[in-house]
Amino acid sequence: MDINEMFLNACKNGQKGVIQAFLKKGGIDFDKRDKYGNTCLMYVCLKGYKDITKLILENGADRNLANNESITPLHAVSENGNKEIAEMLLGTGADINATDKNGETPLMYAITKKRTTMVKFLVERGADISIKDNQEHKAIDYATANGLRDIISILTSDIIETNITGDTLLYQACYNEQSEVVKELLKNENVPINSINDDGNTPLVIACIRGNTLIANILLEANADSNIALLDGNTALHFASSWNNKYIVESLLKYNANINAQNEDGQTALIIAAQKGYNDVVKLLLEKEANALIIDNYQKSALSYASERGFTEITEMLIPLSF
Repeated sequence: MDINEMFLNACKNGQKGVIQAFLKKGGIDFDKRDKYGNTCLMYVCLKGYKDITKLILENGADRNLANNESITPLHAVSENGNKEIAEMLLGTGADINATDKNGETPLMYAITKKRTTMVKFLVERGADISIKDNQEHKAIDYATANGLRDIISILTSDIIETNITGDTLLYQACYNEQSEVVKELLKNENVPINSINDDGNTPLVIACIRGNTLIANILLEANADSNIALLDGNTALHFASSWNNKYIVESLLKYNANINAQNEDGQTALIIAAQKGYNDVVKLLLEKEANALIIDNYQKSALSYASERGFTEITEMLIPLSF
């Protein structure tokens, strides 16, 4: 075993005295790697040996040398949350935006491990929150996917940005049914609450599709528009009725959803609920004075669908209102 291998082992084991003895002798190759591509600096950073890290950096170790996975020492300390060592690395010129083989930055590593303090530190030191990994995900996507409210609040200068399918952070939080994240995002007055993604859906519509009454109510209380018609003419009320969610239907109507809005087929929420045999939704819509006389593009009314499909209770509700 040569001197560089012995020095590397001493770093792995945190043997400060041995390390100092080798440094005193001199001639150490600080960039010597093991089979994983890890250097002495990588190991002391991984294990949190602050004093040894300082010694090695002062003696000229390359702070940006990555291993076989393109992971740098700063990635390692960002993941384990060691702010003091991160400060040392950055102070000697470590690349704060270095990417591993997956395109992930130290900031993304910190978010994945829920290191809120480290995230705040990296952002304050200039970490680029707009960098995308190999899957086109940004730092904020990592935070949103995991429902990390505190970290989201640190990163929400990016609140209007969308991912490759046009989904805003708010949409993603609604899709993931993260009500607390939704609340956190809505604190920002610039949040695009009514934005439409590439599929033609709004955050409110996705809450209706997911059947999440709590999130639907949070959005409505924040003035989400309940009457936006999507590409096929459907509104949030159409979706809530289609998914048999009486409680969301009730909330939408409370916030002035157009009860008789028609989609591109000329169908109302009442027609859709009647088609599917949703007794409670039909009853609620009729109580709120939905128009049972409306005919769709196929010349059929809610009663037509209910009767031909054998939905007796709905048929009985509709007959007095259909002639």
